[in-house]
Amino acid sequence: MYTEADVMKAFKKISVIILLLIPLSGFSQKWKLSRSEYIYGIGISNYFGDIGGSESADASRFLDLDFGASRPVLTGGYRYKLYELVSVKGGLSYANIHGTDVKSSNEGRNYAFTTNMLELQGQIEFHILKEQQMVSYKIMSMRGKLQKFNAGINLYVFGGIGGAFFMTKAKDNFVDSDRFESKNLTLAFPLGFGLKYPLSSTTYIGLEMGARYTTSDFIDGFHPDMSEFNDVYYFTVINVSTKIKRTKKTREYRF
Repeated sequence: MYTEADVMKAFKKISVIILLLIPLSGFSQKWKLSRSEYIYGIGISNYFGDIGGSESADASRFLDLDFGASRPVLTGGYRYKLYELVSVKGGLSYANIHGTDVKSSNEGRNYAFTTNMLELQGQIEFHILKEQQMVSYKIMSMRGKLQKFNAGINLYVFGGIGGAFFMTKAKDNFVDSDRFESKNLTLAFPLGFGLKYPLSSTTYIGLEMGARYTTSDFIDGFHPDMSEFNDVYYFTVINVSTKIKRTKKTREYRF
């Protein structure tokens, strides 16, 4: 004979199994319920151009970066999923970019600059590792409360196009140089990768690293005769993104 306690234990086990299976069957379409998200970030900028760099004139582009000249970046944006593995994102960034000849191969020249920049850009993201959401249950399982399920790192690569407005200020020996030339606009082509990890069902923390290849050689205000490449700047940003849940009043485009 089964007692009432035995029946309740069996019912509890069956309930937990059903609750585990329901999310699994719905995960393939779950992303459509929260396609949109807001993104806020803070990080650092770095620059590769004609002022500053490493002490070796033969250093590679990455090693030629002066990480001591890193400056702050603030970002905000909006992401929308077109498909489960493809997203588009628009963003606005404020950055301070700095370069100096101190401790570089051109230290004797003693040029330096700083610029405040606003960048508006759009990018398309291709997800290599599928985005997964955290699911919470508020019933007791056979081994206690089940808090997290299906949480994992999301990896994506991105590319895009944007524009930047910047105001360059000469410093040190560059102040009185007739080689300083002020220009303010450039196209920028972001290229890089990002990571996301869920903190809750609606909140993610992420890291995004990307280069901006530009159409200008005047972000530093300097275009020497021997220069063969335009200036490049880099953003490394830690961000938090918040999902926008669909409601009866929220309509989203269907693909």
